[in-house]
Amino acid sequence: MKSVIPSTSTPAASPTGSPARAAVTRAGAETGSPVRAAGNATGHGDSDCNARASHISEEDAVARAGAKRVSVIIPARNEEANIGRCLRSILAQQGIAFQVIVVDDHSTDRTAAIAHQLMLEFSGMSLAASNPAVVLNPVGAPYLPAVGKCGIETPPPPSAQPAPQAILLQAPRPLPAGWTGKANALASAVPFAQGDWLLFTDADTEHAPGSLVAAVQEAEQHGADLFSLSPEQEVEGFWEHALMPVIFSELATTFRPHDVSDPAKPIAAANGQYLLIRRAVYQAVGGHAAVAADLLEDVALARLVKGAGYRLRFRLGKGMVRTRMYRGLRQMREGWTKNLALLFPSATSLACRRMAEFVVLVALPPAAAGAWLAKTGALRFALLAAAAVAWGNFLLRTRKAHFDALSSALAFCGLPLFASLLLRSAGAHREGRVQWKGRTYCVSPASAKISED
Repeated sequence: MKSVIPSTSTPAASPTGSPARAAVTRAGAETGSPVRAAGNATGHGDSDCNARASHISEEDAVARAGAKRVSVIIPARNEEANIGRCLRSILAQQGIAFQVIVVDDHSTDRTAAIAHQLMLEFSGMSLAASNPAVVLNPVGAPYLPAVGKCGIETPPPPSAQPAPQAILLQAPRPLPAGWTGKANALASAVPFAQGDWLLFTDADTEHAPGSLVAAVQEAEQHGADLFSLSPEQEVEGFWEHALMPVIFSELATTFRPHDVSDPAKPIAAANGQYLLIRRAVYQAVGGHAAVAADLLEDVALARLVKGAGYRLRFRLGKGMVRTRMYRGLRQMREGWTKNLALLFPSATSLACRRMAEFVVLVALPPAAAGAWLAKTGALRFALLAAAAVAWGNFLLRTRKAHFDALSSALAFCGLPLFASLLLRSAGAHREGRVQWKGRTYCVSPASAKISED
């Protein structure tokens, strides 16, 4: 299997910093990478590792961001309901040089056709509006085959040719053994990317105006090598309103953004719906080739980055990016069956706790009311206090998900569904077979890695 990402050997440790950080700094000295530029902009040389970890002024961050170029990479498989909104919101970004690469992962719907048409339309609009010009690919075909692990050897455009601002790729097929579809699609786009930063974002996202330059500014200001946002979640229908706040409140409790962003703490996480990473750092840790078999490739990549001594920044993306992650109960059932046992390793225990919590929340209020009406003395006060504590703890935890009032109110009804999905996910991973978007992955029961497709 030929890898899209060049292999990177681990260099000897520098006396002034970690091996990985020293390696990227040396690469910057040779290629003019953003890492070297960051060091020079702060007035420090390669030896000052702390300069990257410290905050810089907002003015310097704005200046750095304006000088950078971003490659936005969007993998898409059967996303005809979403790709139009996502691509429009990206193509309309202002204030920073960028290119857009859409990778069609062999969709069976109109995903590629919609992306193709939007790129053509925006090309005409941009000439008058001074936005980035859109070019489908250097040869004018609807598809530019990705640099392949499967015998396709179309190289990226030569450096002498003006870089295309938008490219529509087709992911290599068949899917190589040991690779997830998303990792394969993302990796195939990187050789065409020419940005100092790579933004991996899902096709079901919508990006606020100005969010791209703002994200790069924030990453530069905080010295982040990987900056990830958890998008604001859009929900429709009863079950989406009930379930999603429960899950995201658990995620906010398990992966606290402050801890993830703290270099002194080992916990690492990222959300693949919005993952911005310095290209030099991405290559230094091995890129998606290093996490090819991970069903949660975003978290796995974040662990590699933080483990190599680089800095993470992770926070809620409200006002920057939003998404409707799943449409209806069927999609939620499939998606969370794939993910929950990996996000919460003690899934069975958590399911039991949340089901017990549901019983307590249901039983205590009427019990307290009955005791109050029966004037049972101290018992009525004890039951009332217990009900208040149980509901108070639940509502405080749910608020961490930052959903609207309706969703927070209905989240109580999502507890049994969450518990059942936890058990279903744990069972699927024990059996070693997980389905996602028309593909069946055989997974190791002890890990998130796949063994075959």
